[in-house]
This record gives sequence, C-alpha cells and structure tokens, in this order.
Amino acid sequence: MLRDKVRIGEALPIMMSVSSCSRPSPPRSTAPCNIFAAGSLLTLAIWTLAADINHEGHFLLQSSYSTLALGLFLSALMIAAIVIAAFPKRYVIIASVLASARLSFGWPLLLWSDLRTACLVLDGLLLVVAAAYLLASVASSNLGTRPWLRWQHSVSMGITFLLVSIFSLPAGLFGLVAVVEETSSGYVRFTAGGIDLTERVFAKDGRRIHLIGMAHIADGGFYESLNRSLAEPVEGRRLVLLEGVTDSEEILPASFASGQTYRNMAEKLGLAEQALGFAVQSSENPDNRREREWSRLGVNFRHADIDISELAPEHRERLVSLLTAMEKLNFRTLFTMPDGMTSLELEDLIVEGLVKKRNDRLMEVLIEEEKNYAEFFVPWGAAHLPDLERRLVALGYEVVKEHRRRGIDFWKRFR
Repeated sequence: MLRDKVRIGEALPIMMSVSSCSRPSPPRSTAPCNIFAAGSLLTLAIWTLAADINHEGHFLLQSSYSTLALGLFLSALMIAAIVIAAFPKRYVIIASVLASARLSFGWPLLLWSDLRTACLVLDGLLLVVAAAYLLASVASSNLGTRPWLRWQHSVSMGITFLLVSIFSLPAGLFGLVAVVEETSSGYVRFTAGGIDLTERVFAKDGRRIHLIGMAHIADGGFYESLNRSLAEPVEGRRLVLLEGVTDSEEILPASFASGQTYRNMAEKLGLAEQALGFAVQSSENPDNRREREWSRLGVNFRHADIDISELAPEHRERLVSLLTAMEKLNFRTLFTMPDGMTSLELEDLIVEGLVKKRNDRLMEVLIEEEKNYAEFFVPWGAAHLPDLERRLVALGYEVVKEHRRRGIDFWKRFR
C-alpha cells in the first residue's frame, strides 16, 4: 500500500508537467502593430496638415505628395484590416473616410465652405483621429489583446473597403466640379446632361457687354448657337472682341501655334474645334458668314489679345514648358509639374500671365471702342471672365441678363 502511494506521488509531477505543456500559450500582443499603424498615420496626418498650411496658392494646384502618401497608406491599412482583426474598425474607417474627402478637394464640406477651409478642417479632424488611435494603442489594454483573426471583422471591413472605393470616385468628381464652378464664378456649370457655359450681359448708359464663356472644343451646336445670337437684329452696331494670342516670334510649340493640338483633341472626342472669331469654320454652315457679310449685319470683329512676345520672360519660359509637357501627355505628366515648375509658379503663369495680362489688353481695346458701338461681344475662355466681370462692375456696369448654352452634351451619342 505504501509502495502504491509512492508511485502515485511520483506520477503527480509528471501529470502536472504534461498538463502544463498541453495548455495553449497566451496570444501574442496586438499592441505593437497598432502603435506602428497609428504612429505612421499620425506622421502622415501632420505632414499633410503642415503642407496644406504652408501652401500659399490655390488648393487646386496643391502639388505636395503628402495627400498621395496618406491615401496610399490608408488604402493599404484598410486592405490589411480585412485580413487582420487586430486593427480596430472605428479608427481605420473614420480615417479612411476623412482622407477620401480630403482627396476629393474637401467635398462635401465644399458645399458650406471654401476649398482651403474645407481641406484644412479635414486635415485637422484626421490628425485628431490619428492621435486618438495612437493614444488608445499605447494606453488601452483592449488594443493589445484583440484577436488576430475574426471572420465578422473581415466581412465588415471588406464591405466598408468596397463602399469607400466605390464612392471615392464620384466624390472626387463632385469635388472637382464644385471647385471648377466656384473658380469660374459660374461661367462653367456641370449638370447630369453635360457641361454648360454661361453668358452674362452687362449694361450701362444704354450700352451692353456680353461676357460669353467659351471652350476650345465643344459640340458644334454650341458655336452655331453663338452665331445665331450674333446675327440677331439689334439697334446700333456691335463689336466682337476676339481672343487668341499671336506668336510673331514663333515661341510656341508648332502644334499649338497651328491649332493642331486642339483639332486632334476635338477629333478624338467627336467634338468641334473653336474657330478663329465667332463662327465654325465650315463652308457648308449657313451661319459662317465672311467678315464682309457680318459687316452688312452691323457686326465688326477686332483682335483684342496679346502677342506671346509681350509676356514676361519667365512667363514665356513656363508657358513653353507647360505646352511641351501637354504635347506628350502621359501618366507621369499628369502627376508632376513640367521641368520642376512649382505650383506657385504655375499659378503665377495662369493668373498674372495668361489671364490678367491678356485681360488688360482686352479692357484697353474695350475702353477705346466703348463710344463707337452699342453692343460688345466678348467670347473668351471662362477663366478670363470672373476677372473681366469684376472690372466691368468697377466701371459701373450691372448684370441685366444671364443664360446658359450646352457646351458638351454627355448623352448626344446615345440619342
């Protein structure tokens, strides 16, 4: 009996050892991966906010790589979160939605604020979420003991990733549309049916000035509609102030100087090219009257634009670089500035060189001819018109009429 007790006593340590070996080891902590993810997100959020605060120009030309890096990181984090349940849904989803809105030019906050404010608010919110995620990863025991795999988590994250991916494209499109409409002061409007261009009529002392939003390429019917409006009877003579820079020193790339670039784009898109003057260049078009025929209707034309040689030297150099890059348009040129040009230099070229300088010349011609005509037509690119409108209002002109023309019909080919 004593011998049996001894044997049992000897067996107990062995059984306890076997039992301890069969016990599963505690799960590895998930805190390190969350601290790394949260720290990376916080770093990118700080970079994005700092880059946006330091950007002095228009946010449409914000060329920092911060938002691109942020978007790529969060896309990778969402994909990882589909597989790994260690990443908490609440932080990953909220951060992804905020980043998607920031990449969409601040939409939908754009509906209630300007572009810069919308982007900075989203940057700030993203920074708060990233900081909260990092704090929770360090201080909360819950984020250190999350399971690595959980099918419910994977399903919900997969659905969320799909929804964010689907809605990011229209959100980006809505954001771009809102920015274009705001920047053009409504001279360009996007609708479900197409792109509309606005004409506003200003009056003062019985004289009327038509600011007409134009595009280098559009549906042929758009230009025909302009011709018909110009041919309508009106008291007194009218003058059309023509847009179109000249290039006496042959500075521009040959394809742009000849108009071949826009012709190629029009052909590929099935659209018409804006011709010199007001009319579509087609001998078969009854509205395409020669200058003498227009004159009999009381309509005269006058060139009111500059020569490229009149631009400042730095603007000429930047313009040539920009047009050369547009000639060889590819994936790389879509996301980089030509020849190391900064976004501020590009904005300076557009605003000071291509808009204000040319608008100065147009206004000189307009004021010179103001007493000679009862009506002026200014069919210029929509980018010029907000500045021209401010100048006319400063001279005492008031808006008396506004209407839109369909520049590009999205559904024309399906009718």
